[in-house]
Amino acid sequence: MTKHLPCRAYLTVSLGLALFSHAARADDTRRFVTEPSTGAVSMQVKDKTCWTYVPQSKEGKPYFHPLAIPGTDDVLTSFRPSDHAWHLGFWFSWKFINGCNFWEPGTNGGATRVLAQTVMPSDDKAFLTEATLAYTVKDKELVREKRIVRVTTEPNGNYAIEWDSTFTASDAEAVLSCTPSQKNKAGNWASGGYAGLMWRFADSPAFSYTYTNAAGLCDVKTCGEPSDRLEIVATARTSGAKAKITFRDRPENPRHPTPWFARHSTTDHKGRGYYVVGPSMIFHEPLKLAPRTSVRFRYTVTVERLE
Repeated sequence: MTKHLPCRAYLTVSLGLALFSHAARADDTRRFVTEPSTGAVSMQVKDKTCWTYVPQSKEGKPYFHPLAIPGTDDVLTSFRPSDHAWHLGFWFSWKFINGCNFWEPGTNGGATRVLAQTVMPSDDKAFLTEATLAYTVKDKELVREKRIVRVTTEPNGNYAIEWDSTFTASDAEAVLSCTPSQKNKAGNWASGGYAGLMWRFADSPAFSYTYTNAAGLCDVKTCGEPSDRLEIVATARTSGAKAKITFRDRPENPRHPTPWFARHSTTDHKGRGYYVVGPSMIFHEPLKLAPRTSVRFRYTVTVERLE
């Protein structure tokens, strides 16, 4: 079933979304559940929500929240935390385009707009959304994005998110950049460098996390370092449930292997911790798009229950 979600008719069309509940066999408990008021689509396994996709936020950015450890009520994403209310669980955002801020809302006039979107849960339990987004300043479009996101969920609840975004500059050059990255006294990248596909993890002490990249570097050492993947092991303190979340860069991506934005602190924000991970292709230098030229980025994120 396909649902078209054009920007101006978004709420009207969302109200028509229905409950999808098809089981291929008796022991397959996977089912799609939709929220009519928002158009959000969730995957449930044994009545536990594995993931939820929301087609549009008030900032115009689609996002995933919650993302959970499969088979549990342990939610791995933090949505609009008090320290960064624009963090949307698992989402994509540029920082600056031509010097205008698209990360924090309401600054410099940068706006992200969903021009059109289709949301397609299918009988084989695959989920697909295709969207066209515009990045504008004072109603002038700087960049247009064609986005395709596919989610597959195994009968045991493990899931994979395939992310495919192509960005095309309008009739003028587009410069994609971020807050300059800086190191602290210990020699670790400690500020700036963030942009792109980001996962804000839930706070500690409810969870503990370890980060490991392909070179074997861990936690704060992974930040700013190029790697074709980053693995996060998350452990829920109360239930003891554990999951491995793996971000994979693609060899065909520009600047592969990508540098990573990786914040790992157990003490920030009055002891709540601060845990963010994402491939940041502009961590070390801006990316320039000539007029009417395109750049494509693809990533895979898998969530696997360990125990």
